Amino acid sequence: MDLNQLLFQHQAALLQRGAQGPKDTPFLSCDLVRHYHKRIARLREELGVAPYPDCSGNIAHGMAPA
Repeated sequence: MDLNQLLFQHQAALLQRGAQGPKDTPFLSCDLVRHYHKRIARLREELGVAPYPDCSGNIAHGMAPA
């Protein structure tokens, strides 16, 4: 799965978790969100992609813009 697909699946899992009521399988949805978060972090590290830019446009976590 490429990074865009992982980001999409992560967002879909977040939306699904938000749409669920408090009694609707909260652990399953949290596990799915966490699963995609870990996969995204691992793939970003493998690709050398910065996690997120900060508001000033600089890259967060000490990575300089290319």
